[in-house]
Amino acid sequence: MSTIRVDNFGPSAGGTTYSARGIAKAWVNFNGTGTIAARDSENVSSLTDNGTGDYTVNFTAAMGNANYSFTGSGRVSIGVNTCVFPPSNAHYATSSIRGLAISMQDSPIDCDFTNVSIHGDLA
Repeated sequence: MSTIRVDNFGPSAGGTTYSARGIAKAWVNFNGTGTIAARDSENVSSLTDNGTGDYTVNFTAAMGNANYSFTGSGRVSIGVNTCVFPPSNAHYATSSIRGLAISMQDSPIDCDFTNVSIHGDLA
């Protein structure tokens, strides 16, 4: 049995580099309080704070369509609350995802440790 191992692959003429199917096409770990800032990310160009718990994650390379999978979660140190991002509160676009973090009491909340992951096909 043979194994082919590569880190990235893409068209020979340049352009977007792709990762293997099933791997997150975008992800970010960020501080969602005060002036929001990414701690680390992949395929994320910027973050936007739209209000309490309301974040937009902008992609560097667009998704192929708006039918990708979005997962988000977080934590608030004060009181050790959990933040969730219900998909019903999300606005999907090929260049970004806008999600609303809510507390377990179902109210918008800023999360100091926020994680978002996107699975789908790049454009």
